[in-house]
Amino acid sequence: MNPPKNLMMRIIDRLYQYLHFHALSAYAFERACDLSNGYLGKQYRGKGTMGSEVLLKIQECFPDLNIHWLLTGKGRMIRHALSYTSDEEPIVEVVQVLQEQIVLLQKSLADKNELIDLLKKKRPLKRSALAI
Repeated sequence: MNPPKNLMMRIIDRLYQYLHFHALSAYAFERACDLSNGYLGKQYRGKGTMGSEVLLKIQECFPDLNIHWLLTGKGRMIRHALSYTSDEEPIVEVVQVLQEQIVLLQKSLADKNELIDLLKKKRPLKRSALAI
């Protein structure tokens, strides 16, 4: 069984989905969040990573955007009711989601490093090494 399409999307793809939902241009979004001009385009082309500082800016500027959905694709894109009792609770949620993402990325990195090691072991010796 394949995972839902939304779970296979990148963060930037989900962010563009949010922009489309609100009929916002990338430029307007960048200005609202105090991001550099072209930041989203760079992210879309895969030439950068969206860090926690940017995610916190996004959360501050667009509190209806569910950051958990943005990071994981799980849940709803839009928060219908912000039932937080203090300003700290949304930050705690973001930190928890980021910690989950870090664990997943660390596992992925370890798997890729293991694959690299296996491929290095399988690679045949060069001719100059065999001539000795």
